[in-house]
Amino acid sequence: MNQHSHIEAQASANLPLLMSALVSRLGRETVRGLTGLRLGAQGARVLVYLVEQSGLRCSSLAAAVGLEATALSHLLRSLSDQGLIERERARGDNRSIEVRLTAKGREVALRCQEIGGNAERHLMTGLNEQDVAQLHEILRRMSANLDAAERAA
Repeated sequence: MNQHSHIEAQASANLPLLMSALVSRLGRETVRGLTGLRLGAQGARVLVYLVEQSGLRCSSLAAAVGLEATALSHLLRSLSDQGLIERERARGDNRSIEVRLTAKGREVALRCQEIGGNAERHLMTGLNEQDVAQLHEILRRMSANLDAAERAA
């Protein structure tokens, strides 16, 4: 067994490592072809989320994409510098910032969405509808377990 296969076998036996490896690989597939932009998997995830939920406050966006507020702030600055998003104070609440895609950001986000959809189709090859539904339910329950543990801490 070569070293790469040995590492993959170890990761497969450890659920958090396997999940992390899958997310990393899916992220790399999503941003492949966007090399002209300084856009990693997290940036692509933020853009895709903003296609579906425009005008989000930073706190909601951070929770939705699983980033700490500080990490999101740095990422949003980079996306803004690239002309992909715009940030503005929320009406009626000067403490909150809302984030929206620019026209260029929407183009890039739709491309990320398309690439992500292709990667997802490859990921789901060989799984039937019942498998996919069960996977979604298991992941939702696992997420709820983590939420409960965070609240208890």
